[in-house]
Amino acid sequence: MNLITFSTLACPNWQIETIIAKATEFGYDGIEWRGGSQGHVPQVMPAAKKVLLRQRCSDAGLVSLAVTAYTSFVSNSAEERQTNVDELRRYSDLAAELGATYVRTFLGELPESRDLDSTIYEKISDCLNAASEYADSVGVKIAIEPHDNFVRSSTIVPILSRVQHPALRVIWDIANAFAAGEDPAEGFVLLKDRLAYVQVKDGHRAGTSWQLCSLGQGNVPLDRAFELLLANGYEGAFSVEWEYAWHPELDPPETALPAALRTVRDLLAASQPEPR
Repeated sequence: MNLITFSTLACPNWQIETIIAKATEFGYDGIEWRGGSQGHVPQVMPAAKKVLLRQRCSDAGLVSLAVTAYTSFVSNSAEERQTNVDELRRYSDLAAELGATYVRTFLGELPESRDLDSTIYEKISDCLNAASEYADSVGVKIAIEPHDNFVRSSTIVPILSRVQHPALRVIWDIANAFAAGEDPAEGFVLLKDRLAYVQVKDGHRAGTSWQLCSLGQGNVPLDRAFELLLANGYEGAFSVEWEYAWHPELDPPETALPAALRTVRDLLAASQPEPR
C-alpha cells in the first residue's frame, strides 16, 4: 500500500502538535518534515523535542517520511563543500533520531556564468558518496531533490551513475520536471530504479510560465505519472508538496491538504493496473 504524506511547507505557522493532530484528522499516513532555520525540525532541535515528536507520531500511527536539509555541493571551495557534507551528516543524525527514512537534500544553484559539466558532477558525487556512507551507518537514506539547475531527470542521472551506494536515492517531483518541459515517461524511465518517493503538486504551464494551483486543477499529467508508477510496481510514498510557505496567496492548509489527499486517493484508485 502506498503511503500518502504531506510536507510541512504547507503549514509554516502550525506548531508540531497541530501538524500531527491535523495529519491524523485529515487521514494522512505521515509527514515530510521541513528543516532549516524556518522549518519545524532545525538541525539544533533540542533533544527533548525530538523525543516528543517521535513519540507523538508513533502514538498517532504516523510515519516521518523525511527531513529536509538545505545543502549545496556546487561550490569551487572544497571547504564550503565539506561544510555542507557535515551539515547533511548532522541532518542524517536528526532523521535517525526522529525515525525518518530519508534526508531530503538539494544539490545547489550554479552561477549564471557556469554550465553543468563533469567537474561539477564529480564534486557533487564525491560529497554525496561520503554523505551516503554516513547516512547508511545511522540507518537512513539520502534523497536528492531535483531543483535549480537539476530539475530535469537527465541532470540527475550522471550523479546516480557515479554514486552507486544504495543509500542514495532520488525524489521524483512530477510537477517541477513538467514545468521544465519534461514528459513523465522520460522522468520515470530515468529515475525508476533509484526512487525514494514521489512529490505531488499541480500547476499550469504555458510556454515558460508556471503557476501553481490546487491538485487536479492544473495541466500536470499526474494521471499518466501515477499509471506509470503503479503499472511498474511502485510501492513508495506520495508526498503532497503544497508550497504555502512561499506562496501565501494559495489556499491555506486547512483547505488545501484535505482536498489534495482526496485527489491523490482518486488518482491511485484510477491508476490501479487491471488484474491479470
